[in-house]
Amino acid sequence: MKRICLVLFCSLAALITSGCVTSPIVIEKMKIEESKHKLSQRVLLVTDGEFLSFKHNEKQLGTSFEYDLGFYLKNAIHDSLKSVFEAVAQTDTSSMNDKFDLVIKPTVLSFSAPVPALVVMRTKTEVTIRYEVIPQAPLKSYFITSTGTYELLDDQDKKVYNSLTGRDIYTYNASTNFGMAIPNYSYEAGKDAYMAVYHALRDLNSQLLAELASS
Repeated sequence: MKRICLVLFCSLAALITSGCVTSPIVIEKMKIEESKHKLSQRVLLVTDGEFLSFKHNEKQLGTSFEYDLGFYLKNAIHDSLKSVFEAVAQTDTSSMNDKFDLVIKPTVLSFSAPVPALVVMRTKTEVTIRYEVIPQAPLKSYFITSTGTYELLDDQDKKVYNSLTGRDIYTYNASTNFGMAIPNYSYEAGKDAYMAVYHALRDLNSQLLAELASS
């Protein structure tokens, strides 16, 4: 067992220190179960240039793990809103459009994903997302905010997490004649990022529906 752990550690160190490289974190397309009865409000999602360019980097020795969050969330939030509204359009401009009942402007308030000691460990990912919701006049705009984490909270979370794709890197040590498959961290970290975003978006949908029901 000690030999396996030593080989694993040496192999991981060799992979990480093989050069100063940027490794994109791969996050699967967001899938949120659609509501049986979608709302008829027409929604405009505004994702401006600042939002789309939002990136997060975690450096570990010679590797910089990059989360292209703005690009990912552009589609994830759109698909999340489509799960509860019949009509959702998207634009990169901030102008109000009278054809829509709601305008939603998302902001990433914070994101953290510290690299664990080993790639076989979970990444303690956390994201906080805020929506500015602008209804048609005379209703006033308001904010809703949610923080999602990597944690698996129930059996449904476990089912979602287990459905996500991972990949392995095969490494071989000639001196010990020992080879093994090591999880590809770019995919493993992506699974934890997925869960954090998944939790935040589901909660934002719930808050938004509650606000609409009370207005």
